Amino acid sequence: MVSLQFLGTGGARWVVAKQIRSSAGFWLRADGTNVHVDPGPGALVRALAQLPPCDPATLDAIVLSHKHLDHAGDVNVMIEAMCQGGWRPRGALCAPRDALDESLQPVVFPYARRFVPREWIVAAGEAPFEVGSVTITASPRLRHPVETYGLHFRTGGVTVSYIPCTRYFDGIVDDYRARTPAVLVINVLRFRDSMDVDHLTFDDAKTLIEGIRPGAAIMSHFGTRMLERDPKRLAYELEDATGIKTFAAYDGWTYDVV
Repeated sequence: MVSLQFLGTGGARWVVAKQIRSSAGFWLRADGTNVHVDPGPGALVRALAQLPPCDPATLDAIVLSHKHLDHAGDVNVMIEAMCQGGWRPRGALCAPRDALDESLQPVVFPYARRFVPREWIVAAGEAPFEVGSVTITASPRLRHPVETYGLHFRTGGVTVSYIPCTRYFDGIVDDYRARTPAVLVINVLRFRDSMDVDHLTFDDAKTLIEGIRPGAAIMSHFGTRMLERDPKRLAYELEDATGIKTFAAYDGWTYDVV
């Protein structure tokens, strides 16, 4: 069984600051392996509030796509919870170098890093990293103000691919289409790009889904304008336009991949 549990589906400063939607990232389960991706503010509380709870002590890895706080705000407390306050070092930490390097304003505290026995620097071209039944690889570097990478999770012949925050460019389609993902998770923060920022829009999501042709697509990480326009309705529009089954994630929702 492979499943994705969305602990939080909000993005952008206003949505996160007001917690209009949670910013807790998502939890991947694959044949007994547990991976928490992008544990933003509230991740620990949201994980434990699920029924049944997502127990951090069962985590095999914590993965960051990049160090912005809506993706990494709870990474240290999740490390402590995974390692039971440091008394039981375990698991793996996967993050770009600038999220870890003390000379580059890291978001992971040095003392917390010492609790985790395995570490993988997320970067383009790095050898795949194996954690339990899951093999993780990184996309080429994305276009965002800090070091940011997409992620591909391969398990049991199934690939779940994740496009975090980035400006659209054609190379995304080339990399992700080659992975033939069963599920593609896309962070669609903006409806239209009226501010010229390095984030994907609803129109970008359509282009990506049409180009990559995943088995299914899931939009998440919504900003205010996306929420105002009803992500569920927008998902139906994308499905009609692309012919690909498309969902709008919501807080607490679980999607069973296989």
